Amino acid sequence: MNNEQKALLKTLQRALLRIRLMSYEGQESGLSCEQSEMIADLADALHNIPEALLNENCDINFHTNIMLGGFDEKYKDRSSIQLLELYQHILENEI
Repeated sequence: MNNEQKALLKTLQRALLRIRLMSYEGQESGLSCEQSEMIADLADALHNIPEALLNENCDINFHTNIMLGGFDEKYKDRSSIQLLELYQHILENEI
């Protein structure tokens, strides 16, 4: 597994933790329509990553710039997690 794939896997892990935290918050006060949509969009940006990492011809650019970046663009002012920024941080500082 190359460094980009490792960083993508770590991004998936941290985003899943964020989804879990959002769900716990929802248990206490209920989820708004916006929060529910954000969770769905997070899952949409991430759900193909495991399959892609099993493929030798994984298109990292698609999963980072298009999927992660697409989430970031939609939620740039409304989310505490920015997926592409997180991926780049992991790649540059943790791998």
